[in-house]
Amino acid sequence: MQRLIVWGAGTLGGPVAAGWVAAGGVALGFTATTTRHAALAAAGIEPRLGDPLAELRPDDVLLVALPGSTAQLAAAGQLASANVRCARGIQIGTVGYFGDPQGTVDEDCPRGTGEGALNAAAAEAAFRQWGGDRAVVLRAAGLYQKGRGPLSALQRRGTAPEGPPNRTLALIHYDDAISATLAALRHPAPHHTCVLAMPPLPTRQEFYLAACVLLDLPLPRFKAPLYHPPAHYVVDRMRADLLPAPAHPRWQEALLPSEDSRP
Repeated sequence: MQRLIVWGAGTLGGPVAAGWVAAGGVALGFTATTTRHAALAAAGIEPRLGDPLAELRPDDVLLVALPGSTAQLAAAGQLASANVRCARGIQIGTVGYFGDPQGTVDEDCPRGTGEGALNAAAAEAAFRQWGGDRAVVLRAAGLYQKGRGPLSALQRRGTAPEGPPNRTLALIHYDDAISATLAALRHPAPHHTCVLAMPPLPTRQEFYLAACVLLDLPLPRFKAPLYHPPAHYVVDRMRADLLPAPAHPRWQEALLPSEDSRP
């Protein structure tokens, strides 16, 4: 099995590296601080600080799992400047690429026009320019698990964020995103772009009404609705190639609070 270099071994990249090691591989996990190093080492991952490009070999596989499009864009720039190559590179992108989409949403839909969408598209373009046909982008929806995700953020804030009630809230459980990423790393010829989401998905109104009742919080207030119906995500590529049997197929699981977050 090829060696895996994880650039950003955090809440997603770290478990992906652990899964790689559990299957008999070697993984190096690069982080900005040593906070996670003990946990990475306990999982059999070789924790590292510093520049992952200094370790990257032509036969390695690379996962860029840095948070945010700005960090992803900077990483792609470093890869291009260093003129390094590897067997395959995967970037964890975002469905924010689509902005506020309408109708059917799949990998071939155009990017959005807002700042977030433009930043996500720039990060993708830079990564593809570096990796060519070896570059794979996984456009991930919002990640959640017990204690992390929109429900936990709502509990901390005490009020729901305002926004259009009919905007689709794209979600996927951490476990399923981890499994899909591992499958993309191992797949002999994955699609160059894949959306990671778990439809059917709720609207903001559906999610935050249920969440506020659950947490005994004031009912949410919404801005004017979008002029178009909620987006409908189609994830045939993910289901066919990466995640035929998701562990968490129902978005309602995002409404399960951790024990210490119950009011």
